[in-house]
Amino acid sequence: MRGFIQWLLARRYRSVILAAAFAPVPLISFASTALMTLETLYRGGQQGLISAVVATGGVLGLAWVWGADSSNFGLAGAAILFSGVGLGVLLRWAGTLALAFQGVVLVCAGGALLSGLLWPDPGVLIASIVEQGIDWLRSTGAAEEQIQAVTEGWERLFIGFLILGVFLQLMVPLLLGSWWASLMNPQPQFGSQFRELRLGRFLGIPGTLLMAISLVLGGSVIQNLFPLALFGFWFQGIAIVHAWGRARQWNSAIVAAMYVLLLPPFTGMTVLALASVGLVDNWVDLRAPLRVKA
Repeated sequence: MRGFIQWLLARRYRSVILAAAFAPVPLISFASTALMTLETLYRGGQQGLISAVVATGGVLGLAWVWGADSSNFGLAGAAILFSGVGLGVLLRWAGTLALAFQGVVLVCAGGALLSGLLWPDPGVLIASIVEQGIDWLRSTGAAEEQIQAVTEGWERLFIGFLILGVFLQLMVPLLLGSWWASLMNPQPQFGSQFRELRLGRFLGIPGTLLMAISLVLGGSVIQNLFPLALFGFWFQGIAIVHAWGRARQWNSAIVAAMYVLLLPPFTGMTVLALASVGLVDNWVDLRAPLRVKA
């Protein structure tokens, strides 16, 4: 992988072409964001912006070739590419992966709060989707009470899961771009920094309160922020498992089993278990014994 990254960064056009090609493809668009993060970390914020502008031009060129709507194509591509530049600037400013992680969580939390103010009734945003869903449910013979319950759930949880999607779309490139950039150093620091990933008390305290309040209360603010808090603690829980595995020299199959258990039908249980570990770590430093031993 190091050889590939060195080849990629040797000529700027290589990463720009790949980023433009990946951006329109939903399942791998995160790779475009990660490439712009890498470019920004390696060349600096100004040069990262130039790369993103050129790559956006490439996306518009693809839209013209495919006969797609260039405005929608361009906006989506620009969001994917320029968010990578933002992540790179954030990492350069923060200095550590943990602080950059906290910055992403904070930005997404602000987006959730702002979305709640701008769209107090999220149903208007997904009216056409809800109508299609209602038609499909009726075609399956579902009762009207069931249809109403499902559609109310969609409307109630839409913003929360939208913010979660944005969070994951930023976190995956943040980790990937940081890892790629670290490969350019003689002694890569990505692993050690990832194992120290944490929300910290500044975000951990409100996150813990949110998780506790959600057990007894609802409300749009809680529903919008709950998925973000859950997966913020989830990332921290994963980092703790990796930290213990590295320090105690666990068999790699043990850590691999954690990722296997994230697949259905164990997904919900595993996410909750890892998030619980991350939540506890904000109050009882679960990695402290590892540092003492070291």
